[in-house]
Amino acid sequence: MVEKNKIDRHIITIVQNAPIKEQSDLQNLLQERGYDIPQATLSRKLKKLNIAKIAGIYKIINMNTRNIPVVLNMQTSDFGIIVLHTHPGSANSLAAYIDEKYVDFNKNSAKHSGILGTLAGDDTVLVVMKNKEATESIAKIFSCLFPYLESCNK
Repeated sequence: MVEKNKIDRHIITIVQNAPIKEQSDLQNLLQERGYDIPQATLSRKLKKLNIAKIAGIYKIINMNTRNIPVVLNMQTSDFGIIVLHTHPGSANSLAAYIDEKYVDFNKNSAKHSGILGTLAGDDTVLVVMKNKEATESIAKIFSCLFPYLESCNK
């Protein structure tokens, strides 16, 4: 089940960030990431994920979440900081998404994740944690959110 969710996240990420004109293009990109999916299975997954061909390009339809910028690299430190690298001009969107989803000023809130806040440059986001333990748990969350990241450096 976990592997299926990971493939689904790969499909969503690819469709959000690349102009996919044919299912075979998507199959090739998935294969580059280590997933060999038959065309019939891919077609069913696209339908389940609300992905359809619009104006010749596959797009996510009826999805209530915003497009999350691609994270190219993630690094953690022992000082309670995670550094996320993204494409130029995408850091503010990424930081806004993280703030909206994970930062809450009410420490007793269920939403409180241990993230104190973010700081965005042009292509880099600093995610500041409350402590070292929060850094480890948030790095795991980000690894699930961005499954295409190979590893996270400490």
